[in-house]
Amino acid sequence: MKQNRNMMAGSILMTAILAFSLYGFGQIWASSKNQANPLYAEECGSCHMAYPAQLLPPQSWQNMMLQLEDHFGENAELDAESKQAIESYLVEASQQGNGSSRKLFRNLGKQVPERITTLPYFIHEHDEIPSRLITSNDKVGSLSQCNACHQRAEQGDFDEDDVSIPGFGRWDD
Repeated sequence: MKQNRNMMAGSILMTAILAFSLYGFGQIWASSKNQANPLYAEECGSCHMAYPAQLLPPQSWQNMMLQLEDHFGENAELDAESKQAIESYLVEASQQGNGSSRKLFRNLGKQVPERITTLPYFIHEHDEIPSRLITSNDKVGSLSQCNACHQRAEQGDFDEDDVSIPGFGRWDD
């Protein structure tokens, strides 16, 4: 009887230690995987949200970095060292995406998207939102303004339970 209690207590203790260890590792991984590179955050984040690298495949980031003189109608050229450092970060970080970010790349085939908003999965996730809440909304403007509705977008958190559209409130599809 006493031996069974000791085994049971040991099992519970071991399970608790294992669970805590996995939880702790998960929190460290989650908090580090979405940390933007400081140079990327400074250079790119000075004009727009520093989009999490996992939102586009590596080839998209490489193509984007080749066209900085016409970056969606703006000149975003960088010195060679900064350009190389940011491109390396984006390509490497984009390959570290988890299962949920890989959903974004479904149905692409050999396409190399230029914009996050053109990804089939992105379109599917946003197609029910009336345009009056986005393009006609001065506080949003376009779907590229992720952080207008997703408060933790820059950390890579796009949980739809946390969507709040300015001037409308919580969105639930």
